[in-house]
Amino acid sequence: MSKKEPIQVTDAEWDVMDAIWTEPGQAAGRIIELVQLNRDWNHRTIRTLLRRLVEKGAVEVEVDGTKHFYRAAIDRDSCVRSAAQSLSQRFFSGSVRSLLLHLVEHQDLSAEEIDELRTHLDAKQRSLSKKRKGKS
Repeated sequence: MSKKEPIQVTDAEWDVMDAIWTEPGQAAGRIIELVQLNRDWNHRTIRTLLRRLVEKGAVEVEVDGTKHFYRAAIDRDSCVRSAAQSLSQRFFSGSVRSLLLHLVEHQDLSAEEIDELRTHLDAKQRSLSKKRKGKS
């Protein structure tokens, strides 16, 4: 059995997905309103993006008479993971280490954010240590 390819969502499609994640099960008109809060896009553009997302399998549509209701078929976290993997592949030869180092070196981070990163890295280190001990 082959591993299912993650669904790639473009930047424009992300704006539509964000509206769907914000208010699942909404009609196209409401999704258009939500997207237009942040983007000056024609309703036809947004409907085209909705259609593409349905074709990709990222969005499910339920038809009730003349109304179409949309809900995400994929969750935000899986989209973020896929985008992060793509970013790592495209710009850092798949090296998560290089990606993280780049972000730490070139982004402004507060002391609280640095502490949070350190906490997560320490937890990851402990998890790896436990796995190594379990294999011994």
